Amino acid sequence: MNAPTVSVICPTYNRSAKITETIDSVRAQTLQDWELLVLSDGSDDDTDDRVRDSARQDPRVHLHRLDRTGHPSTPRNTGLALARGEFIAYLDHDDLWRPDHLTTLLELLRTGADFAVTGCTYHDTTGAEPVEFAPLSAFWHPQLQLLGPMFEPSRAGHRRGVVEGVGGWRGGAGLEDWDLWLRIADAGHTLRTVVRPTAALLMDGGTRRNRMPRPHRLPLAVVDDARMAHDVLGELRSGRHDEAFRAAVFADTRDWYRRMDESGDLVKPLDWSGDLDDEIRRVVSGEVRLFDELVLVPERGRYAIARNFLCSRAEHARRAALLVPSVQPRVLRLVRELAQGGPAFLSDEPQLLGS
Repeated sequence: MNAPTVSVICPTYNRSAKITETIDSVRAQTLQDWELLVLSDGSDDDTDDRVRDSARQDPRVHLHRLDRTGHPSTPRNTGLALARGEFIAYLDHDDLWRPDHLTTLLELLRTGADFAVTGCTYHDTTGAEPVEFAPLSAFWHPQLQLLGPMFEPSRAGHRRGVVEGVGGWRGGAGLEDWDLWLRIADAGHTLRTVVRPTAALLMDGGTRRNRMPRPHRLPLAVVDDARMAHDVLGELRSGRHDEAFRAAVFADTRDWYRRMDESGDLVKPLDWSGDLDDEIRRVVSGEVRLFDELVLVPERGRYAIARNFLCSRAEHARRAALLVPSVQPRVLRLVRELAQGGPAFLSDEPQLLGS
C-alpha cells in the first residue's frame, strides 16, 4: 500500500456520536490523499464503535485503542509512531476542519516550511462565536512563542520527523502544544502561516487549559504592607486607569513588533496585507479586563502583585520573565508608579515566584 501524503492524528476519549462529525470533516477534504489515525484513549462509551463504523465506510480511517492515560500527548506520540505520511496534521476530537484545510497546510509546507498554521473560527457549545479570530494571532516570532500560548493543534501541521526531533509531545498539566511549539522554535525550524480560517475550534470553559494549575508568577511590584497590596490591586481593577494602561500596552506592543520586524524574523501571514499598528490597536482596544489575571502572593513577609504564567515548566517561565521587562516597560512602570504609595520596588530582572 502506498504511503499517504498526510497522516492526520486525532486523539479521542468518550466522544460518542460527535466523533463522526470530526471524522466526516476529514473525509470532506479537497485533498484526499490522507490517512486518519484515531487514537482512543481508553474510551468506555461507544466512541470506538462509531470510529469502526466510519472505518468500514472509508478504509483510510484507522482506530487504535490505548489504555487510558488521561492526556493527549501519549496518543499523539503513538500516532506519530504509526504515521506513514510525509506530512503530519492534528485534529482534536471536538474540532472540525473546513474542506480546504489540508490543501492550505500543504501549500504552506511545500514552500519550504517545516511547520505551518492556518487561521480558524471559534464557537461555543451552543454554536455561537464568542470571540473573533484576530489576524495578529497568525503572526509568529520566537519571542511571541515564548510569551504566549499560540496555535491550537487543529490548526497546525508539520513535516514528518520535526516533532520527534525535538523530543515528541510531553505530558503535564496542560498547554503541551505551547511547550512543543517552543521547542520547535528553539530548534530553528521555519514556519509559515495564513489568516484564512480553515478550522472551527470549540471554546469550552471545561478544558484542561482552564483547569490547569498556575505555579509560576511574575511579580510586578512588591510592598511590605498587605492592606496596601490589596489597595493597589483594587485600584488596578477599578477601571480608573484602564485608558492609561491600554495606551501603554499599545505603545509597548507596537515598539515590540517593530523590533521583531526589523530583526527579519517576524513571520507575517502570507495572505495578510493590512496595517500592523491597526491590528495591534484592534487587539488592545478589544481587551475587556486588563488585570483579572493578577494575584497577590505572600513572599518572605512581603506581598507581591504578580502575573500568572500559564506555562507548565519552570525553565520556560524563567525565560519569559527575563524577556517581559524589555517587552512591556511602560506597563511595568505604570504599575510601579501606582505602588509608590508605600515601600515598593520593581526589579529590572524579576525573579519568578513559585518556581
